[in-house]
Amino acid sequence: MKILIVEDEPGLQLGLSDLFEDAGYQTKICERGKQVLSQITTFQPRLVILDLGLPDMDGTRVLSQIQNEHKQLPVMILSARANDADIVLGFKLGAYDYVTKPFSPTVLLARTEALLQRAAPEPTEECATRLEIQHLRVDFERYEAFHDQAPLHLTTREFELLKMLLQHQGRPVHRNDILDEVWGLDSEAGPRTVDTHIAQLRKKIETNPDRPTIILSQRGIGYKLAQ
Repeated sequence: MKILIVEDEPGLQLGLSDLFEDAGYQTKICERGKQVLSQITTFQPRLVILDLGLPDMDGTRVLSQIQNEHKQLPVMILSARANDADIVLGFKLGAYDYVTKPFSPTVLLARTEALLQRAAPEPTEECATRLEIQHLRVDFERYEAFHDQAPLHLTTREFELLKMLLQHQGRPVHRNDILDEVWGLDSEAGPRTVDTHIAQLRKKIETNPDRPTIILSQRGIGYKLAQ
């Protein structure tokens, strides 16, 4: 999942980029407010993290432009402006969340994940029956899977694992939720069971299971399907 970070302070740029990329996101840095709309068009992020104190224009103007051109794109303000008037204005202009500096990286990551879950569209029926990502093709109605043109021999549970991750594509799914959905509420299996099955599934569908690009680990939570 892609995040556009609009921030001009070099140290914070690096810190934010490392934080989100370690969590499995793809990031791009934008330093100027006037470049934001063009970067949204080319990079197509799922979230914009916006500083208000930009060198060329005020961040509130940037937020208004995003709302005019990309109304469905969620924006999180990350700013040193901590007074009530600025926070209220940010929400009135359409921000999904407002985080003040200094901030806790762990809390920022958690709020980002929660925001993306709220903003994500509901999966469609078509999305739930077929998966095409990178070299992998899966038909959940026929229980068929292919690596390019070569058939893959997946177990029923492996199909169900992929199907559940697809229903939440791009969003992290907790191990306990995977257990409840795929193994059932009455199962005595534990979170390590999920890890073991994911490892086996990766051996079948990933080009390099040690550096997975389809099923991504979400530290402290579980797994998510790349987009």
